[in-house]
Amino acid sequence: MVSDRDVVWRQCVRLGRSVLPLVDQEPWRAAKRRERLGDWGIDVKRGESLIATFAGLAIHSVVVDATAAGLPRTDGTLNGIPLTAVIEATAAKQSHEILAAMPTEYADEEERASLDYFRLLSYQGGRTGLWLPRLRTEVRHSLITLSGRARRSGPTCGDLIRWAQRSGLE
Repeated sequence: MVSDRDVVWRQCVRLGRSVLPLVDQEPWRAAKRRERLGDWGIDVKRGESLIATFAGLAIHSVVVDATAAGLPRTDGTLNGIPLTAVIEATAAKQSHEILAAMPTEYADEEERASLDYFRLLSYQGGRTGLWLPRLRTEVRHSLITLSGRARRSGPTCGDLIRWAQRSGLE
């Protein structure tokens, strides 16, 4: 039996995986991001997978915080989660805070590998220890870019879901 928590997690993962394709509707953004990843010594495929994971975890952390605070989600989905709250979470929360309440079951091998690697990076030092702060910047920038595209103020995760659906990503 799938719990509500698992359903919400799956929604967060799908939405996190939609962020870069939505940003990349302006193709120059992908080229620029891939150049930065290369400059930082991060493999592009791995870096983009980690960005998607980071976005999903950030969304999930906002949902978990709202639930813990007793704030109702408008309709049992991510629709009412303000995008600004996710943007703030990417800036304010440390990696280990974003990992809180991470599931122990995974939908697929890609999800498991990316989450395990994210967890490992959150404890790394040296050059590799710089990856998560840099990826955090990419996630934040991507979300700000998407927020800026909204036709109305205060876009929500529900808006992101609709954009992803219209783009054939959902």
